[in-house]
Amino acid sequence: MHTAVSNAKTLDLTVFPELYMYDIKIQSPFDRYPVAHPDCNSEKAMHLYQQMDWERIYREIEETRSSPESPFYYFEINRKNNLGELETLCISGFDAYTIGIGYMRPKMERKGFFVKKDVLNPKFSTQMDGMEIPFALSCLEAFMKGDTNYLEENLHNRRVPLRL
Repeated sequence: MHTAVSNAKTLDLTVFPELYMYDIKIQSPFDRYPVAHPDCNSEKAMHLYQQMDWERIYREIEETRSSPESPFYYFEINRKNNLGELETLCISGFDAYTIGIGYMRPKMERKGFFVKKDVLNPKFSTQMDGMEIPFALSCLEAFMKGDTNYLEENLHNRRVPLRL
């Protein structure tokens, strides 16, 4: 029995990504504060994301013809990786047909002026704006599977002007 407990503690979640639990926040443009959904499994996380109709939300903002309660509306999913470090994927409304994708995670960076050394940045972030909605779904699926290689290869800092 003791062996089963110790094996469960060292379980590699990259092999069993369906065992991840996620903390999710959803910010509506029509509410002041985000709604928290703690301890979601993969199925619930995907269900919550699929309820986000980005184009409809943007149309509703335009139709109100006033400033939304929160101009930054988003779906944010957090998890701890197999080292216990926090990783976050944030998908946010950008304009009528595109969205922004932010990926925050710990990452080693080479820093220094005269002498370069590797330093852990616990909140390294990548932000891509003006992205297509299907690409965001592929990023969410990779995040939920623990596929950091896909995210590192496909997410690069990219800022584009907002189209009105």
